[in-house]
Amino acid sequence: RNEIECARWLIKTEGWCALFSHGLWITIIREIPSFAIYFVVYGMLAKSSMAAALGEHMAPLIFGAIAGWAMWIPTYPIDIVKTIEQVQTPKNGQKGKGMLTSGQITAKLYRAGGVMAFFDGLEPKLARAAIKHAVT
Repeated sequence: RNEIECARWLIKTEGWCALFSHGLWITIIREIPSFAIYFVVYGMLAKSSMAAALGEHMAPLIFGAIAGWAMWIPTYPIDIVKTIEQVQTPKNGQKGKGMLTSGQITAKLYRAGGVMAFFDGLEPKLARAAIKHAVT
């Protein structure tokens, strides 16, 4: 229902540590390459001849959108695994019991849908990313 209720439930079912660790490592694994890609692509575009052609007002918008796409396409499979890992709940109220690891989630997804299972929902993410990264 809200963030406070979520935090209370997480503490009750998994303990205080879950507030700071539930999916933390997979999030870091996604964040580092995604933002490295974003800044490299944006920087390369900003130094390109397209920057002058687009002008100082339009170039940041277009380059932000392109860099946003560039960061999400290769890291989206990690985001899928991260999301599944974070929404897991322990079985029978036992802390951490029955929860799949990132590797197990990856294997399960691949068995269920092959490579394309890791790109389910990419189109809306790219639409959102274009707008988000164009204006921020």
